[in-house]
Amino acid sequence: MRFMRVRTFSQKMTLMALLASSVALGTLMLTFLVLDSISSHSLLQNRLTTLGDVVGQNSTAALNFNDTTAAVEVLQALHAEPPIVSACLYDLPGHVFAQYERTGAGRNCRPDLPKITPVERNYLSVIRPILDHGELVGTLFLSSDMQDLNRRQKHLVVITSILMLLGLLVSGVSAAILQGKISKPISDLARAMNDVTARQQFEARVSVSGSDEIAQLGRGFNIMLSELQRREIDKKDAESKLAFQALNDVLTGLPNRRLFSDRLSQTLALAARDGRMIALLYIDLDGFKLVNDSLGHRVGDSLLVQVATRLQARVRRSDTLARLGGDEFTVILASIHSKEDAAPTAKSLLDVLTPPFFVDGHQLTIGASIGISVFPENGKDADELMQQADSAMYAAKRDGKNRAMHYTPEIGSLVRERLSLENELRRAIGRGEITVHYQPEFDVLSNRLVRFEALARWTHPTLGTIGPDKFIPVAEESGLIVSLGAYVMECACAEALKWQAMVPYPIQVAVNVSSIQFRRDHFVEEVIEILNRIGLKPSLLQLELTESVMLSGIQRTSETMTRLKEVGVGLAIDDFGTGYSCLSYLPSLPFDAMKIDRSFVKELGSKLEATAMVRSLVTLAKNVGMRVIVEGIETEEQFDLIKQFKGDEIQGYLTGRPTPDPVSQISLLPEYKAPDLIALAVAE
Repeated sequence: MRFMRVRTFSQKMTLMALLASSVALGTLMLTFLVLDSISSHSLLQNRLTTLGDVVGQNSTAALNFNDTTAAVEVLQALHAEPPIVSACLYDLPGHVFAQYERTGAGRNCRPDLPKITPVERNYLSVIRPILDHGELVGTLFLSSDMQDLNRRQKHLVVITSILMLLGLLVSGVSAAILQGKISKPISDLARAMNDVTARQQFEARVSVSGSDEIAQLGRGFNIMLSELQRREIDKKDAESKLAFQALNDVLTGLPNRRLFSDRLSQTLALAARDGRMIALLYIDLDGFKLVNDSLGHRVGDSLLVQVATRLQARVRRSDTLARLGGDEFTVILASIHSKEDAAPTAKSLLDVLTPPFFVDGHQLTIGASIGISVFPENGKDADELMQQADSAMYAAKRDGKNRAMHYTPEIGSLVRERLSLENELRRAIGRGEITVHYQPEFDVLSNRLVRFEALARWTHPTLGTIGPDKFIPVAEESGLIVSLGAYVMECACAEALKWQAMVPYPIQVAVNVSSIQFRRDHFVEEVIEILNRIGLKPSLLQLELTESVMLSGIQRTSETMTRLKEVGVGLAIDDFGTGYSCLSYLPSLPFDAMKIDRSFVKELGSKLEATAMVRSLVTLAKNVGMRVIVEGIETEEQFDLIKQFKGDEIQGYLTGRPTPDPVSQISLLPEYKAPDLIALAVAE
């Protein structure tokens, strides 16, 4: 019992090692003995069976000729097999015909075959039929003792016991050595900890050698003591650093939103007391998201640091420049004589951002949109001034970006109108206010109707018809464009399915896709799901993308478009020439068609510059292997010029206005073909 009362860690380790070794070795040895016994019995059984078959074959003639002497001679050959104790040969009726017994074995044959007991303790037996040309002529019974097997088992038990004792001895020695290497450093560490606790001796250290976990524990303890020694020195520095981080932006070092709010409140209180004017500038960078998405957050952060440095250089000491978060900055102009005094500062901030930035080998150019609100003219408190400056900033972005705008009541009305429009738009789809109209597109040479373009229209119950130029930007800014776009695509695909039964050739439907929709990770899967659910062939859908899809990067855009092309969906670049117009990306993106914007077509034929521009765009598209679709065709002269320029397809009021009922337009086509587009337009 005293042996079982282990108290020290080393004793516990040794006992655990011995116990684990005993279980493992015992299980291994027992398994080995059992498997060996089974294998030995199986081998002996197979040996008896083979001997029985051989002796039986040799005894066939003796049985057939009733030659007992010959049968005895055959059985006497078993004398060469020491394990065989008896062999009994029975004739066909089952009586003993001949027998063999090992000297001193005491295993006489039973007189009759039915009286044989096939299974006996300490013996192995087999009964083998003797056949002559497939006919039974007799039976052989062989019996063998298991003395050899028993001796083998005893030897194996002795050997395995010795091996197990040796294994336990090795395990015990190894455990003792291991616990010595572990327990000593732990004991040293415990003594050092007691010294530190009792005597506050932070200079105490433990000796460390090696690189194992115990050594790491010792090093960690030494490092902890070093930190304790420096604690008092570092405490004040840490408090100062925490105070700075609580009030300043970690990335740029500028005041953060919390410090900015405090300073704005203090500045407003002083201005109200002294009767002074102050201005608040709300700055939002233009183009920063593109940098962040295409080059990564590390480059974006470095750019923000440089922007903060440039802005800080144009702000007076009495003013406050702060970073609210992301790419948003604010400036408090603490004292101005009139609201016009804020404009030069805003212009100076825009000018300082004009030169390109150089970040990690990239030359980057960005601008800013600035909203200005003035106390006390525009607002009386901090929240009101912030809201109005924010509204003015969004107005500057909508007005073309890279500019500054003062807050006016009109801007406030526009912001409220936009907010109201956004709220109404959220409910419009569910209330059935959004409908889809379809404008036809015709082949220039054959005059055949080739597709309808799906266009979203909003009819509000009280506001009436709201143009897409108003609600589409709101949908994109608010993120509602995703659900709106999916709704329009589903309606358009369902409508296009109807057309296929009316005409002897396929008619496509074209659906505009916002860059926000296109950049979604699962956009391709969403398109496939709609096509499968509606049952429309992918080749009957053409997606129209603007050049803004490049914002997500050429590689990602190309991968998404390639997946759509593999499905069979057509792709067209819409409003070409009105966006970024970077010609280098055209060969690397799998567009099927180019749509020339109506802004180039409206002066086609009346101005040489416009005519030359359209001709050049058609030639460009042809050279890169794309079809050309020209929008905004309203006169015969425009149509003739496009035909002369070898444009492929046209769209415009000349050939058909958007309609909620495209089926009626299809029915106007004689024999499903329009031989005269001009006549068709007049008929409408």
